[in-house]
Amino acid sequence: EAFASAEIEQEEFLEEDRIVSIVESMLFSTDRPVSIAAIKQCFKGTQVKTVNIRRALDSLAVEYAGGRRGITIEEIGGGYQLRSKIDNMEFLRQVVKPKPFKLSGPALEVLAIIAYKQPLIKSQVDEIRGVESGHLMRALMEKGLVNFAGKSEFPGKPMLYQTTRKFLEIFGLRNLKELPSLSEIDDLIPEGIGAEIEEKEKLSDITDELSENVGESYSQGEEELMKISSQLDDIVTTSDFFEQEKQRLKDKKDLERAQDIRDALAVGEEVEDKDRKWLERYELSKLSEDSMGEVPVSNATEDLC
Repeated sequence: EAFASAEIEQEEFLEEDRIVSIVESMLFSTDRPVSIAAIKQCFKGTQVKTVNIRRALDSLAVEYAGGRRGITIEEIGGGYQLRSKIDNMEFLRQVVKPKPFKLSGPALEVLAIIAYKQPLIKSQVDEIRGVESGHLMRALMEKGLVNFAGKSEFPGKPMLYQTTRKFLEIFGLRNLKELPSLSEIDDLIPEGIGAEIEEKEKLSDITDELSENVGESYSQGEEELMKISSQLDDIVTTSDFFEQEKQRLKDKKDLERAQDIRDALAVGEEVEDKDRKWLERYELSKLSEDSMGEVPVSNATEDLC
């Protein structure tokens, strides 16, 4: 009983206003979306639970909605992020000159195919476009918009491709379910286009319109990201690159998954048995690497979904 009471005494109680203040500071401290689990790390040793954090986020959203506030809070890619209000962009662009994030029309075309058809292999992208797309897919991977999604069941087991969390951030999407439907994309095609032209319209024409539409609902920095104003340099695709990239992304994904599981365990969140077992195998594999001086244990990602 004495031990239990001591634990209770160590738990600091925070008022609701204080919780809101801390959550706001956490969001303000980074330019990337912050997950609930990450925010929860700020409240170790307190009575604050997930429900309190969600209530604080809702409170901030209501406060920012007022006409006197210049920022808004948005749920992006599984996290929450503070962003400048789009209504103020015409004034900010006079002094704010963010570095543009540029994609060519063909690169955006490849990105759109992967976004809507993922996961898929390179030959499927080539088939849809009618041309070789390897250098564009590599460029998208280097920009962090596309990564590997494991091996396919096709002969030779070629790699599958998918979009990343950064893709969601740039396009202002909470998840892939928020991608415009085919009917919504059709609405983006300019009026007055004849049937003959519509039949020949390229996917790049549609994606150009889509990027402009997204840009109108995004903040200044993101508006710049949507401008398709330059050509990507051709980059020769080699098998060595893909092997190295595959290993690098696998290691990165393992590390991120391990950290997510550790964070969840640290704050007392429920973790599935398969994730606990995966973490045990992952940590054993890292210990083995450290002791033997070898790089990667290939079985580390067998259970990745």
